[in-house]
Amino acid sequence: MYSRNIFAIMFSLSTLISSTLLQAQESSSVSIEGLDQPVEILKDRWGISHIYAQTEHDLFFAQGYSAARDRLFQFEIWRAQATGTTAEILGPRAIERDHGTRLFKFRGDMNDEMNHYHPRGVEIITAFVDGVNAYINVALEDPDNLSLPFKLLGIQPKHWTPEVVISRHQGLLGNIVAELKTGRAVCTIGEDKVRQLQYYHPHDPILELDPMIDCDSLVQNDILGLYNAYRTGIDFQPSDLAVAENRNTNESFQSLAATLENEERELQKRSIEDIGSNNWVVSGDLTQDGWPLMINDPHRAQAVPSLRYWVHL
Repeated sequence: MYSRNIFAIMFSLSTLISSTLLQAQESSSVSIEGLDQPVEILKDRWGISHIYAQTEHDLFFAQGYSAARDRLFQFEIWRAQATGTTAEILGPRAIERDHGTRLFKFRGDMNDEMNHYHPRGVEIITAFVDGVNAYINVALEDPDNLSLPFKLLGIQPKHWTPEVVISRHQGLLGNIVAELKTGRAVCTIGEDKVRQLQYYHPHDPILELDPMIDCDSLVQNDILGLYNAYRTGIDFQPSDLAVAENRNTNESFQSLAATLENEERELQKRSIEDIGSNNWVVSGDLTQDGWPLMINDPHRAQAVPSLRYWVHL
């Protein structure tokens, strides 16, 4: 074990014009334990960080520090999701979610897993996490300066581990519901009937069930219950607020809540089979101006804060 020195991170607000960083308009400096050398972070007019460091460790340490500094509440919610501890914030209604999260946790060799992302994945991810935790330490020195969501919920940020960085929050299993329905149908009416009732194109799939599958269990049990619980979004309720006086229970909140619930119900009515293709092309012969159209669906909704956090290293 060895200890790193205390060096400064210089934060500057600057203007980026023609790839030239002009003189900073505002600047501040903080001394952080864990750096090898001083680091400079320039913020351009769009709020994007440009991080300049002399070592790889310091570069990713500063990235973690800067990201946590900008998005600490989002980081805390991600940490709770990744570790299966959202019930500490949301109460008993999140227990099933945490149960599902813990079932899907990676249980292999963590160092090998991190090095799958990069040959020096262990060093890079560890440095990033150390930077995140360095800012959390700064924030915990004066909890009164935590952002409003922390105060409303009565919580404080907790430290990260490398497991949080590479945790699983989703599964690319878009057809899992259809697969389950098909399996249940085969159990109930047999392969031939399912093949007659369904349209399979361009291939004729093998519908024979694996001998290990128990049809009674497949049909009767909520197979996807924990999976669906662990991958749902985080929804806050007035009762989550720590201080009763802060709970918005007036007419405007009730109206907003009713609108959101109605929208969610409408979305749930739609089957994935009704959505159509994610990618399609229209010939110019069929368009008003004669130009062809090519459409694709990136599957990204607008969110605040945004999913991506741009940074220049």
